[in-house]
Amino acid sequence: MKLLTEGKSKALSACSLAAAALCAAMTVKAARDLWMLLQVLSAPAFYLSLRHATLPMEMPPLAAFIVGHARLFFAFLLSFWLSGLVLAAGVWARREWARRGAVWLLYLAAAAALLLLVQPWLAIPKPLMYGGISLAPEFNDAVRIAAFFARFAAAVCGALALWWALLLDRGALKREFS
Repeated sequence: MKLLTEGKSKALSACSLAAAALCAAMTVKAARDLWMLLQVLSAPAFYLSLRHATLPMEMPPLAAFIVGHARLFFAFLLSFWLSGLVLAAGVWARREWARRGAVWLLYLAAAAALLLLVQPWLAIPKPLMYGGISLAPEFNDAVRIAAFFARFAAAVCGALALWWALLLDRGALKREFS
């Protein structure tokens, strides 16, 4: 069995195999992280140690959601990477169901990147300001740099996800699937 079959797009085969390898590694990591989280949360001492803990003020909404729903978030990560693995293997095998699923997953990734591009403060804390005065200049500089890099990464990753989605959805690659 050849990994890059004749008569099929070698770039699509190579990218789907690379995506499958990445998703397999991330699936193993997400499963380990979920297992560790469940072990930690099952210990009564964990809740006793958090009895007097406080959350930071004005936490980013995504971080607040993760803190409030840790099990759900880690289970979502596991299912996301596992579905990515299955879809990448299906795209490599040129299955129509995998193409449709991959297109939806890529459109979803592009939409999430667009949301992060427009509103980086969903994942990154806002600068600490009071009446136009910077309360923590070094922290605010670091936050602005993090927001810039988050926007840059969102723009690049979102553009790549949208490009691959359009190639699979409307391009000549669509004819390779059965």
